[in-house]
Amino acid sequence: MNQLKNQTKYKDIISDKASRRMLGERLAGFCSIYLPHYFTLKSAPFQLEMMELLENKKERFIEILAFRESAKSTLSMVAFPLWGALQGEYQFIILITSTFSQIKSHIANLKYEMDSNKLVREDFGNIQSDEEWTTTNMLLANGARIIGRSTGQKIRGIRHRQFRPDLIIIDDPESLEDVVSKEQRDKVEKWLRGEVMPALDKEKGRLIILGNLLHTDSLLSRIKNDKIFLTKEYPLLNNKEEIQWLGKYPTMAEIEKQKLFVKETSWQREYLLKIVPEEGQEIKEEWIQRYEKLPSENLILGKAIGVDLAISKKETANYTAMVSGIVVRESEMPKIYILPHSINARLSFHETILQAESCSEALGGNTGYANLIVEEVAYQKAAIEEMQKRMLPVQGIKVTMDKRARLRTISGYIQNGTILFPHNGCEDLLIQLLGFGIEEYDDLVDAFVLLTSYLKDYIIKKTNIEEIENKKNTFLPVLKKVF
Repeated sequence: MNQLKNQTKYKDIISDKASRRMLGERLAGFCSIYLPHYFTLKSAPFQLEMMELLENKKERFIEILAFRESAKSTLSMVAFPLWGALQGEYQFIILITSTFSQIKSHIANLKYEMDSNKLVREDFGNIQSDEEWTTTNMLLANGARIIGRSTGQKIRGIRHRQFRPDLIIIDDPESLEDVVSKEQRDKVEKWLRGEVMPALDKEKGRLIILGNLLHTDSLLSRIKNDKIFLTKEYPLLNNKEEIQWLGKYPTMAEIEKQKLFVKETSWQREYLLKIVPEEGQEIKEEWIQRYEKLPSENLILGKAIGVDLAISKKETANYTAMVSGIVVRESEMPKIYILPHSINARLSFHETILQAESCSEALGGNTGYANLIVEEVAYQKAAIEEMQKRMLPVQGIKVTMDKRARLRTISGYIQNGTILFPHNGCEDLLIQLLGFGIEEYDDLVDAFVLLTSYLKDYIIKKTNIEEIENKKNTFLPVLKKVF
């Protein structure tokens, strides 16, 4: 990129149109020749790698996670689309950001370079077509079109002449406010997969998404687990604590100066690409332990279903949640296995009773119906009474602590590996546990706490200790220690 300025032949190259055009065929050369005012610092290896990745048409779906002020937006929203349109690499480019004002700014930057950049005008001639440019739509004289959109806008089915979009670039599709609610996160992913991806040219369309990880369940976090995307991560400091861009931060002292202007949580998230737990987080992601398969039936000490009732189908209502689990006799200590596929839905009173009965029967299996554990409060008493009429094994639990305090009593069992989760099928529960206090809904957390409190206090402690001791002499002292 800007290293060419240090070469003795740079002035000769910059003064010769043919040399400029030849060098500008590659994105790095284009940036050095036509956009030196954007790239004033010595470039870093990761930036050259990023440019090669942007150029590589064989990689159709790319996710780039790069630290703040890494020049990723300059490269992706100015240099790359300008290069792609002027060189005729792409016919229909769509640029997307989270807000309309941001996308207008990016389009204005492109327009300025095409209108006012002396070398661009000299080498690419009359760039503007007869069609008047707007704040979000530009048709170039060579037939290439660039348009801007904001996250959530409709683009499916859009065309430019006979062309579907062959390049879509999305920069920072979410804000911190957007990732607070799971419903909003789901909405953004639904838009991406329902509007953006189907809009692409099916044979050669490319989708490039850039940003930071704002949440364990943000769109960019979800994409990391999508095998269709190639994900590249560029933190300011690599895993050896080496500075990734010496041109901007030549020493660690410079980095320490920068940190003075940034909150620690922002530094971790925006510069080191680490998902930072919010203050007051009760359950941390590194505590979560998974199991591969369920143990045999003869090791199961008890089964139950925690039920948090809402009994309303209104869109503004909370969800009815049911979380199932078993407590298992293990070689060293008893374990609680959370079962996959929890219930989390808006149900009427009648639907709730039927769903609870179905879950209880399915979990009970040959041993009869599994216990239903329900908080005994207000309208939930009516549900408990109805379950009792149906001869279901339901137990009402009177709760005296607030939600956070109740979850805190269980957190230690998650941290020490007593409570295990399946690899698949409990994603919504984990989202609520990890984001407790931030997530809009916590119904699954309530059901989980009811379940695990019961299995811990009413099954493990009330299991016949002498029977367990006869079968496993070393089990009793561990049992007393853990529970």
